[in-house]
Amino acid sequence: MTQKTSHYKKTLFQAVKIPESKTPRLFYAAGPGDIVTTFSCWQKGIDDPHQIAVTYSSQFFDLCKHLGVHGTAISSCQRQDHIETAQFIVENLSKGPSRSGIAYHLQQINYVRTIVKKAKATKTDILIIADSTGHFFPLPWFAPHTMHIVLSLHCTLWPKSKQNSFNRKIISKLNRTIFSNKAAGILCLSDDIRRQLTEVTGGNNAPIQPFIPYYRRELFSSIPPPPKKNPFNLLFAGRMETSKGIYDLLEVALMLKRRKNNHIVLHLCGNGPEEENLKNAVHKNGVESIMQLHGYCNQPDMLKYIGMSHAFIVPTRSSFEEGFNKVVAEAILAGRPVIATSVCPALNYVRNAVLEIPPDDALACLNAAIDLSSLPELYRTKQQGCLALQEQFYDASNSWKAALERIIRDLQYG
Repeated sequence: MTQKTSHYKKTLFQAVKIPESKTPRLFYAAGPGDIVTTFSCWQKGIDDPHQIAVTYSSQFFDLCKHLGVHGTAISSCQRQDHIETAQFIVENLSKGPSRSGIAYHLQQINYVRTIVKKAKATKTDILIIADSTGHFFPLPWFAPHTMHIVLSLHCTLWPKSKQNSFNRKIISKLNRTIFSNKAAGILCLSDDIRRQLTEVTGGNNAPIQPFIPYYRRELFSSIPPPPKKNPFNLLFAGRMETSKGIYDLLEVALMLKRRKNNHIVLHLCGNGPEEENLKNAVHKNGVESIMQLHGYCNQPDMLKYIGMSHAFIVPTRSSFEEGFNKVVAEAILAGRPVIATSVCPALNYVRNAVLEIPPDDALACLNAAIDLSSLPELYRTKQQGCLALQEQFYDASNSWKAALERIIRDLQYG
């Protein structure tokens, strides 16, 4: 423990007298996922079939059960729902229609105020709040000083390959206080997020606990090795959004068509705001056989398309605040090499299995796909790289749950 961290904890414990024997009440503000469905699955002893990774909310439920504490979990999922048991309160609480401009920021602030109000009503001791919940800086305005705040950061504070915009600079400046001396701890998904936190705070940040996505080994044991026959199936899995690079993939499909290359097929799994526009563009340009859109896929369907694939492609654009991108980890666990842009922080953890390309560059995507599909030694080398990188994602000590438990124990609970 550094001298700075020791001084930070000493100040924290002086400000809030924490009885070591007290059992804390935990509250998790989890972002936009359907947390009620996840909880219903968890009650049955199964993982949410809509996800490949072990969800952060189910890790929260596991931790509450392990510690024997009361837990409240709320998401901003638009599907309103609520479950209450002797140990848990779980709720989907929508923010309402998306806003823009000043109205957007007011919506984020008001939702955070609602979260804190609910946390106070349940006599919460530790509030864990994900970055997709709302703005962090209003938390000290609404939360009592006896309530410990743990921030869960899953996205970079600004796009990795771009300068911080004026609006983001303002938000970062407003967040500096909670990053520095109001938060009890910070859960951090990647080294890139940690570096940006250090930049914002000048290194004077609350204690950081790193974590990475966590997976069940048995889920991937059923996936067959990549098929030996052509075509070379390249898999994209994610939201249908421009910033995810889907139109770069359309450009790749158009270039393949012009070159009369029928050796490579792009498979896209996911839904989102650009799904219909992309589908229309694929049809208009006559590339349905090269670029196949499969829509939203639940876990069994996703595993089927992974089994059919030879490699993954993650063409995230420079405009997106990528935090890790779990798809990269899932490709590694499935033994599939990855083509990914340099803005993906996950590359720092899996570089030996990745062909790294610049963002916003469809030609680079195409060339990487051609190389990976036509150079057997390159493919074999990257696939072998996958095998050496898998264990970190099966190690529970690297999980969000383990990182949160360390923060709770550092607060002298448990």
